Amino acid sequence: MKVVILGAKGQLGWEFTHFLRDKVKVFPFSHKELDILDSKDLKRRFEEIHPDVVINCAAYTKVDRAEEERALAFKINSIGAKNVSFASFEVNAKVVYFSTDYVFDGEKNVPYTELDKPNPISCYGESKFVGEQFTREFNPNHLILRISWLYGINGNNFVKTIVKLAKEKKPLKIVDDQRGTPTYTLDVVKQTWRLIQKGSVGLYHSSNDGEATWFDFAKEIVSNLNLNAEVTPIKTEEYPTKAKRPPYSILENYSLELEDLNIMRDWREALRDFTNRYKEQF
Repeated sequence: MKVVILGAKGQLGWEFTHFLRDKVKVFPFSHKELDILDSKDLKRRFEEIHPDVVINCAAYTKVDRAEEERALAFKINSIGAKNVSFASFEVNAKVVYFSTDYVFDGEKNVPYTELDKPNPISCYGESKFVGEQFTREFNPNHLILRISWLYGINGNNFVKTIVKLAKEKKPLKIVDDQRGTPTYTLDVVKQTWRLIQKGSVGLYHSSNDGEATWFDFAKEIVSNLNLNAEVTPIKTEEYPTKAKRPPYSILENYSLELEDLNIMRDWREALRDFTNRYKEQF
């Protein structure tokens, strides 16, 4: 099997590259090596490689900055997704796209399933939802996975921010009224690989199990790494941001459960695994 990985130097792309390199023939491309906005280059490269699967990890993920860089967010997350999906279709390859819990408005108080209607309240969420639609529309052989509160060893994320602030002895005042599920990149990769191996198509929620606030998440990070830091809960209005966040965005892996394919573990177990694995680097 030949697998193209786009956005291979990001936190999810890096994880895919390292997980798959001894299982299949991997063709990893960073943004600089292959730009998803260059449809002609995508077509040329895909025709050269003739991949079986294209994993699109290229994304604009700056949630707050997207409110000011709206056009750029839509270019990368929406138009880029369309380009990748169609280029994959033209060479008979499955396309994999990653979306977000931020496609929902957070007005529910029970977990969101794939049957719930999205209603994004930020530019980032909107751009990812349009990316879902384009991915679906331009290649019937697609996998769309919605993930939440992602962290891994490569790139920037909440875990690294908490560690950095704790080491700098800065106060950790963390929002305690937004609920979601921290999700480890390695678990997303393993779940995606299982779906690919099964020949699955369609939309899946794929977050770790359970729920947390950002405050809960921060406390668990501090505890796991024995950081000398006090974590204080605050309300969302005490930490204003340019982009609105859904107050409740817990994803239920409903389709995975229905198809007996769910291998996503509890978020606390996943975080312990992550912090133990990379303790020396922290």
